[in-house]
Amino acid sequence: MPREIVKEEEVTLPQVKKLLEQRMTEGELSYLQRLTYDYCTKFSKLSPDKADELLKKLEGDGLSPVIATQIVNLMPRSVDELRTVFAVESKPVLPSELEKILSVLNSYRE
Repeated sequence: MPREIVKEEEVTLPQVKKLLEQRMTEGELSYLQRLTYDYCTKFSKLSPDKADELLKKLEGDGLSPVIATQIVNLMPRSVDELRTVFAVESKPVLPSELEKILSVLNSYRE
């Protein structure tokens, strides 16, 4: 029986890792889920709680959920790295705004 998509939302790597850990307690993961879990373990840069908090902070500052999620996943260390995340946006981002976002990211680094 095919599965039905109930809702679709952007989630960070730490959130995916947490969901897969919950799924592991219920039973064995599929091959694709194991690959995804390994990827999340290697590349997650924050704990799930900090990632949620940072995501809400960035979205509260006016960033779209897609951009905010990518920023949390990548945790860029410089303005140039951060600028590449905004390359898909049609509106330009001021350097002062990038610096502000970077200072928020630096306060959440582990």
